[in-house]
Amino acid sequence: MIYFNVAGLSPFNQEVQREVTTTLEQFSRLLYSDEGIRYYRETLQRCRYALANWLGVQDENSVAFVPNATTASSLVLSRIAWKSEDQILTTTHENSTVLKEILALESRGVVVRTLDPSSPQELKIQIEGHLKCSQVRAIVMSHVSHIDGRIFPIAQLAKLARTHQAIIIIDGAQAVGHIPVSFQEWQPDAYFFPGHKWCGGPMGTGALILGKQFAEHTNLSCANKNELRQPLWTNFELGTQNIGLIAGLAKACLIKQQNGLKPDKLEHIREELLRKLSKIPQIKILEWNGAHSPGILSFTCLNKQTEAQVQSKSLNLSYKTFQLQNNHNQTGIRLSWSSNTPKTEVELFAKLLQSFR
Repeated sequence: MIYFNVAGLSPFNQEVQREVTTTLEQFSRLLYSDEGIRYYRETLQRCRYALANWLGVQDENSVAFVPNATTASSLVLSRIAWKSEDQILTTTHENSTVLKEILALESRGVVVRTLDPSSPQELKIQIEGHLKCSQVRAIVMSHVSHIDGRIFPIAQLAKLARTHQAIIIIDGAQAVGHIPVSFQEWQPDAYFFPGHKWCGGPMGTGALILGKQFAEHTNLSCANKNELRQPLWTNFELGTQNIGLIAGLAKACLIKQQNGLKPDKLEHIREELLRKLSKIPQIKILEWNGAHSPGILSFTCLNKQTEAQVQSKSLNLSYKTFQLQNNHNQTGIRLSWSSNTPKTEVELFAKLLQSFR
């Protein structure tokens, strides 16, 4: 099988699987003895530090472990004391499960405004306009679009949000492990990502990074003084954690840190596929007038005949399909790859594209 859906699930790394197994075997010999409890806590803190160190998070105690990005978004949104007529700014490029959590707030009187900009500058103008004229409580958006890989200028948007006392919540599912992400120079109120996509970690893992300002804007500020003195992660890690999976996530992130993200290799594959696709008149590349991530390329077929041809000739090809926002009858195709994607797979797909002309 030719695998071009790394943005959905990364191939499993044997080192990561061994880390999961070793950690669980060690804990199974201890369980909830005094030594076991110590091992459990030390493992979580070690993994918390590993993620914080990789991402440039100053305080590892602002990192909470979550089972996936959807759970993180639900937890974060539930901690905000929403008022009727509060507004949320989001985009047409949000993951459906996260968008579902956002839209659920409409039943509480929250107004959701969805933006569909064609460039970073247009997005900044739209958001600044809403911040000046509307009762915007929060901006909830992706760092990298799961649809076409566009990179949103979130560092600049975070500054805008802070100027207007709005909360900024970022879905980093398609960013962390894919493009450089560091919180040394900027800090959102909340930023979350799953472990099983670009990080190459196990399913059922993820992390939520919390800014110092978050408690000031949310229900956490209403907690008693003892709770406020606790690390922020204690408000988001619910119940017993699977330290085996979390150790696997930390191992995957360490591998990424040691090996590097290799954006040049990702971009080389993108340029090669883009060159081939651009020669096919029945295919349209999906992109905006701004920065794009190096490991994602999306396109659509301009007629049903070409679409059927693509489907019939790619039975051994794994990729993501989606419905276009402005035309639900038209299908988009997202290709995504890692730095470990074999050259032979790229060549085989490029050869397949030649038959579409």
